[in-house]
Amino acid sequence: MLSYEIPLIFALLGPILLAGGLSMQKMVLAQREYGCWFALPSLLGFLIYYVASIAEVNRPPFDIPEAESELVAGYVSEYSGMMFAMFFLAEFANMFLVCSVAATVFLGGWLVPFMAIPEQMTPGYIALGTLVFFAKTSFLVFIMMWIRWTFPRVRPDHLMNLGWKYLFPLSLLNLLICAGVAVLKDVYKLNGWGISLASLGALVLILLLLQVVRIPRPDSFLEKV
Repeated sequence: MLSYEIPLIFALLGPILLAGGLSMQKMVLAQREYGCWFALPSLLGFLIYYVASIAEVNRPPFDIPEAESELVAGYVSEYSGMMFAMFFLAEFANMFLVCSVAATVFLGGWLVPFMAIPEQMTPGYIALGTLVFFAKTSFLVFIMMWIRWTFPRVRPDHLMNLGWKYLFPLSLLNLLICAGVAVLKDVYKLNGWGISLASLGALVLILLLLQVVRIPRPDSFLEKV
């Protein structure tokens, strides 16, 4: 469904704009240059990407393909043995993939928190960075499983409403905030905390303005007619 794939792509455009390139390595090094993870200046984008990625990998509460026939596990119930195991192996591999992308783009990737990168990479730092990367990815996978255990399945029309009415406009708002953060860093030379506070303050201000100036829903006009 395009309702959640388009916000997922737009959520990644924010870190791409901040890093100035599509290279994952460049994004990781840009987060070191900014002095903070991109999950702080692009907090809205991180949340949008995470929610859309849950829908992309068909995990609950967005496991709509498995719920088409309203059976215990949908189409998976027709398979057993190794074919059943391959389905779930692909599902968990897809989970690890989207979480590893989130860890790289938004959470600093292999950067070790509170530790400077040495001028010459040592085997110890490489091993520590690998463990940190897998820890970040495993934490995101755990949160995805936690969501599965907590929330009930949603209907397809609810997922489309979430994607088109909320995630897509908010992803455009996140792109606008990231563009402002990139300009502030180049003009005013803000550090990581300044960038984070500026982006979070802009997000809160815009959300408050949207609450004050509410646009009437289309069905409210129909009710008046």
